[in-house]
Amino acid sequence: MRDEVRVRFAPSPTGMLHLGGARTALFNFLFARHSGGKLVLRIEDTDRARSSEKFERAQLEDLRWLGLSFDEGPYRQSERGPLYEEAAGRLRKTGLAYEAEDEAGRRALYFRPPERSGAFRDALRGEVRFSRVTDFVILKSDESPAYNFAAVADDHDMGITHVVRGEEHLPNTARQALLYRALGAEEPAFSHLGLILGPDGKKLSKRHGAAGIADYREAGYFPEALVSYLALLGWSHPEGKEEFDSIGELAAEWDPSRLGASPAIFDPDRLLHLNARRVRALPPEELLRRLEPFPWPLPEGRELLAAETIQDEMRVLSDAPRLVREIAGPVDPAAFVGELPVSSEAVFAHVVGALKGRELEDAEAARAFVAELRAWAKGEGIKTRDLLHPLRLALTGRDRGPEMAHLFAVLGPSEARRRIERAREAIL
Repeated sequence: MRDEVRVRFAPSPTGMLHLGGARTALFNFLFARHSGGKLVLRIEDTDRARSSEKFERAQLEDLRWLGLSFDEGPYRQSERGPLYEEAAGRLRKTGLAYEAEDEAGRRALYFRPPERSGAFRDALRGEVRFSRVTDFVILKSDESPAYNFAAVADDHDMGITHVVRGEEHLPNTARQALLYRALGAEEPAFSHLGLILGPDGKKLSKRHGAAGIADYREAGYFPEALVSYLALLGWSHPEGKEEFDSIGELAAEWDPSRLGASPAIFDPDRLLHLNARRVRALPPEELLRRLEPFPWPLPEGRELLAAETIQDEMRVLSDAPRLVREIAGPVDPAAFVGELPVSSEAVFAHVVGALKGRELEDAEAARAFVAELRAWAKGEGIKTRDLLHPLRLALTGRDRGPEMAHLFAVLGPSEARRRIERAREAIL
């Protein structure tokens, strides 16, 4: 038995990194950290027609964004040809490999299993039996290795002790178990996670929100939220905890004994809810920093005020430009002037005058200003709604939105005064 725990994540660069692949990468990362072992990154790029450096770069960027790091690699199967030739030669010598034409009439090297049935041990499922395994290709006509053969040769050469992956690989594991035994190699310990299903109980698809990790990043999800949620798709915390401040905190509390083989339900609304909670919990300064990749037009110097203003309504970072437009976008007074109460002209006239010489440099100053307006309205016998609702319409053209003080703070006294003057002119 090998002493050092060695696990691997082996993506194929034939497309984007999806939720299932990200979960596999995460669980292997957590397994390595929990055991004090090593995590190896291997790029399975033997599909020459579909593999591309573009997809590889994109997948590696997604893994970095999630906070996943590797102790070794990346190793690329396309650069390991001699290893596969040596392993194939050993099977030839024992009479377990032979050349024949494949279905397309091309010459390929086949593996002839000495046994057609058997079993392997799965840490989550116990003994898994298989039968009626037919001969299968191990070297293709272009001499590139087939998936199952390359995986076994690599796992043996790299000393992989544990393989954690989805249950869709169970048929592959049967073939791989036979190859391990034919090569005289020690089989790793297998753990096959349950499928990820959509809310309707069907296999996860794009209509359930099964986008690539890059899509979640571009939409403005937090990697911490996505990692916390992925961790719960096949694993449970002993105290029911659902959110972790960092991947380091998750790794410290993760225990592979709580992995399960049952299918996991991916609920995009739940993920969105968890992300929104993280947005609201951030200090405004940190939120502003995270908003840097999302352009939003604002008066210079009021960006922090704007971040604080839209924070409670924001669910993902990409909401920011829309929410800011709802505050700072153009307003047409003609759209609402007909619904203003008769006191609006007096309100607008007073506020325009009160804004002269004001700085409103922060939210507290803006709140103090609004408090002054409330006191004035009370003295004039104007209801609070007849004060604030016309002002909201004049400033944003909308019935609802952020706290009034935030509107003044974000727009600034000059722009707020200009908008209110336009609304007053529409009345007159």
